[in-house]
Amino acid sequence: MLILLFMSCKKDETKVVASNGTSPALTATQTTLLLSQDNPTATATILNWTASSFNYQAGVSYSVEIDSVAGNFKKEPKTIALAGELTKTLTVAEINTYANQLGLTPGVAGKLLVRVVASIGADKLSATSSVITLNLTPFGLEVFYPSVYLTGTYNGGAGTARVSSIAGDGIYEGYVNFSTTSNVFKLTSTPGLQNDVYGSNAPGTLVLAGGNNIQVADAGYYLIKANTKALTYSVTKTTWAVIGDATGSWDNETPMTYDATNKVWTLTKVLSVGEMKFRANGNYTINFGDNRVGDNKVVDGIPDYDGNNIAVKTAGSYKISLNLNIPGNYTYTLTKQ
Repeated sequence: MLILLFMSCKKDETKVVASNGTSPALTATQTTLLLSQDNPTATATILNWTASSFNYQAGVSYSVEIDSVAGNFKKEPKTIALAGELTKTLTVAEINTYANQLGLTPGVAGKLLVRVVASIGADKLSATSSVITLNLTPFGLEVFYPSVYLTGTYNGGAGTARVSSIAGDGIYEGYVNFSTTSNVFKLTSTPGLQNDVYGSNAPGTLVLAGGNNIQVADAGYYLIKANTKALTYSVTKTTWAVIGDATGSWDNETPMTYDATNKVWTLTKVLSVGEMKFRANGNYTINFGDNRVGDNKVVDGIPDYDGNNIAVKTAGSYKISLNLNIPGNYTYTLTKQ
């Protein structure tokens, strides 16, 4: 009787055990991404996925994992932790940063792998979506060097372009496109005329806290140099071309065209196996190769003044670009069509 009484008083309980979750179904609005450093806040793609169920009352959290093809989620993919969201918008700047951090080469077409992992904390269970491949060409991460600004009136309005000092030694340079024939500016340490204003009373010389405006009378693409220690400057109009046996001959160059919208010099041309360089104004006074002479760094798509010839290893039609828009962050690309 006592046993029966004890059994009648015992409350029945049902224990809920979490099961393996259902895999989220992942989609992307775009898988071929167009990345432009001129529009970093634009949407590159939007990831969406379905909810995962673990047959458990605890909340499900999600994370987006991004990796290179070489990494393939084996070591340390980039992880974006989320709560219960079922969507993630990736901007141009975000996806470009991940591409650079994961070792993709700026200016060269590459791929990133993306997946979503659902998990619950109680039992540390997880479920993983299938993998989506994103095709993209990353641009290099901009490095901001000490700069002075061309503050004035040009291109039909107020301007604040900058020239930069890579060595931080007071010697600055940069390229500026003047689209009109009425261009005046002074060099300033900050955008505007508040601090360290350099003008000029004679061509090629600077005056601190005084001087007239520096004038550029002709439209064109100019190399601007300034030395705030020696108080000198130069303004050199440039037009760019490619030359080399890969382009046809070391005796005859092929002119490039300036794309004012994208702020790059471009050319589409059939190249043969061989070598080439970029040069300005029909001579080698201003020229770019890759892998500076006497330097051990590898060819990296970053143009170097007086650098080694650029090798073309496969013949074919190429879109060639030279981007000198951001001082200290010059790039070039040879994209086979």
